Amino acid sequence: MNQGAARPAENVARHARRRVFEALSDTRIVSVEGPRQAGKSTLCLEVAESHGMKAVTLDDHLVRDAATRDPVGFVASLGPRAFIDELQRAPELVLALKAEVDRRPDPGRFLVSGSADLLLSPRIGDSLVGRIERVPLRPFTRAELTGVPPPNWLDEIWEGAKPPVIEAAAIGSAAWSGEIASGGFPLVTMRSPRRRGAWFDDYLGALVGRDVPDLVDIRRPDLLPVLLRHLAASSGSTGSMRPVAQARAVDEKTVRSYVRLLELLHLVVSVPAWLPGRGRRAVRRSRLFVEDSGLLTHLLGVGPERIASDGEIAARAYESWVAMELARLLPHTEVDPTLRHWRSAHGDEVDLVLEDRRGRIVAIEIKAGATVGPGDLRAIHRLREIAGERFVAGLVLATVRQTVPAGRRLWITPVEALWCAPPGSARARQG
Repeated sequence: MNQGAARPAENVARHARRRVFEALSDTRIVSVEGPRQAGKSTLCLEVAESHGMKAVTLDDHLVRDAATRDPVGFVASLGPRAFIDELQRAPELVLALKAEVDRRPDPGRFLVSGSADLLLSPRIGDSLVGRIERVPLRPFTRAELTGVPPPNWLDEIWEGAKPPVIEAAAIGSAAWSGEIASGGFPLVTMRSPRRRGAWFDDYLGALVGRDVPDLVDIRRPDLLPVLLRHLAASSGSTGSMRPVAQARAVDEKTVRSYVRLLELLHLVVSVPAWLPGRGRRAVRRSRLFVEDSGLLTHLLGVGPERIASDGEIAARAYESWVAMELARLLPHTEVDPTLRHWRSAHGDEVDLVLEDRRGRIVAIEIKAGATVGPGDLRAIHRLREIAGERFVAGLVLATVRQTVPAGRRLWITPVEALWCAPPGSARARQG
């Protein structure tokens, strides 16, 4: 294990905990959402106990039957404050929850969790606008596993501060092949490489057999594993779904609706395009990433050794791993910027573009190798020209030894910047 030993899963402090506590102080319903087995129940039970909440789980068929048979009566029986686990299993409760918090609009009435995007599910018709705050809980970040808060440079860089100065990082993507293959699902991080495959097979089986039917009536469940493997092979791309549609003799529109279903289940993350504005052409398609690098490498059928030795696999897996590490950190920063990507009509491309509420941007390139040349910075230079004063900084997250300047407001920095801070820096947030 590189750069600090990971903690056992049961001892990992989640960055989302602080945001859940804050949301309960001023919002009627707080929804913790993420993929199944990401640790939602563990976190929410801890929070519920500290807030004196009654806890129920809709995984219990007797509880679920009572909830679906009489939603209003079930919600009334929960008392003034309660935690409801796996809410997507009984979408009938949503309108009852809305009526209850409208009748008694105290903050912190209900904490709910779900392994699907509760507010966008086709079977849940009411958005609870103004009554709910959604808190993402995704698989572990490296920062969580090493016991540190989100790096403060993600906030400080917007005001002109430099990123962390790292001077002795691991070199080359092979140094991180074990971490990439492990990913961040809590139970997987505690397993040996040999035992992870069985866990992911069971996980995907439960996805098709239980989670999907909770959301929609699906005609082609056999398409989901095929689609996931296709997305793994092209993770981070804006590629067409046509090959899957043709191979399985289905309409491409149907395939895209299944991609959206995988997004609802938090297994696939869509990163929209950053558009420079009027008069500038850019590719509008989103990039699609498999959420967890452990799941990604399982779908590809590769382990740490293959990641370390196969440059093409390493580049794909490393880029997805770093992009999703960053995506998991952003909601727990003060700035909380949106995550985008940019590709010009002429082929210039910046892997990730962070944009804050003032329209300022930070450009981030991801490079698996330990050598970064002028060509790797060309797209960031082009984006800086287009963005003008909106451009704050550019970073290349690579497997280099140390942070080095690469021009005006540009740096090449080790990937460890996502879970390290400069020596002696103040940590304003504790995870």
